[in-house]
Amino acid sequence: MQKSKPDYVKILRLLVEHDVSMVVIGAVAMILRAASHTTFDIDICYEQSPENAERVCRALAPICPAIRSAFIDTIDLLATNPRGGNFKTDAGEIDLMAEVSGLGDYKAVQKHAARIEVDRFTVEVLTLEGLIRAKEAVNRPKDQEHLILLRALKEMEDKEADAEA
Repeated sequence: MQKSKPDYVKILRLLVEHDVSMVVIGAVAMILRAASHTTFDIDICYEQSPENAERVCRALAPICPAIRSAFIDTIDLLATNPRGGNFKTDAGEIDLMAEVSGLGDYKAVQKHAARIEVDRFTVEVLTLEGLIRAKEAVNRPKDQEHLILLRALKEMEDKEADAEA
């Protein structure tokens, strides 16, 4: 069975509407930072507290049978497991992570994020610098390809900032 691209706008909208403390990371963050890329899931770093874990579950339960069927257990998992969880939803797969390699937990990741408007709502997204640090730390073969693009985008961003100064 071929995977389909996630409807990341739908997923993000649900999370934002439920006031989930989160930062978009991974390939969707690359896309939102103007990188041409295809992905089959959305990666989110979330604040690992029982209250936020419950908000995540309330946001995703309408589109995720696994969360609906094990609501309390999923809250407990997300509040305690540093690896978070991976869920299949009606809008695509989502990876929820409490920590990001090269950056740390949600509070550390948030220091490398900036707010971006997506389809009339705002979400925190990892900066190019944050994406580069995370990709360097993981260092998978696909990350090496991503790093070439991310570094080029960062160089363009830096040149634009210098020109405006």
